[in-house]
Amino acid sequence: MRNFAPLSLVLALAGLLAASLAQAQTIERVKMTDNDLSCQQIYLEIGQMDGVIAKANQVTGTASPATTPGSDPSAQAAGAAVAGAVATEAIGQAVARTGFGGFGGFGGGGGLGGLFGNIAANAAQQQAQQAAAQQAAAQQAAAAQAQQGALQSQQAQGRKEHLTGLFLSKGCKMADIQK
Repeated sequence: MRNFAPLSLVLALAGLLAASLAQAQTIERVKMTDNDLSCQQIYLEIGQMDGVIAKANQVTGTASPATTPGSDPSAQAAGAAVAGAVATEAIGQAVARTGFGGFGGFGGGGGLGGLFGNIAANAAQQQAQQAAAQQAAAQQAAAAQAQQGALQSQQAQGRKEHLTGLFLSKGCKMADIQK
């Protein structure tokens, strides 16, 4: 029986990604109402853009999910294969010692051990595939979030530059800003 956990996980992450992209707002560089802003309002909006830039840089500055020891699917598969071989050998030796070589019509010697080894290897392969699908989905979500953060940072930087130019062209001074 096949487990569909990776598919459901991928679909859930894709839904979260779509929701996060839908929430993303485009930051307009220039607004029609910019000339109506007071020096104080311009200063406050520049501060808001600094906050957006800092938040976006935190998102883009985070590394993609690191591979922890034991989380590499190929290493898990290799470990499972070794475990399956060890189990096969142990069962084969136990069957040879106890004389149950023909138990249940599975054949002599390592037949029963081979059956259990194959089951273990198939389970390990399925687990490795699930881990690989989960890791790929997490990396895709992290990459999309980083791209979104970079775009938002770029837009906020453009808005901040425009507001700074407006602040200076209106003759605003930091000494005039009420804190």
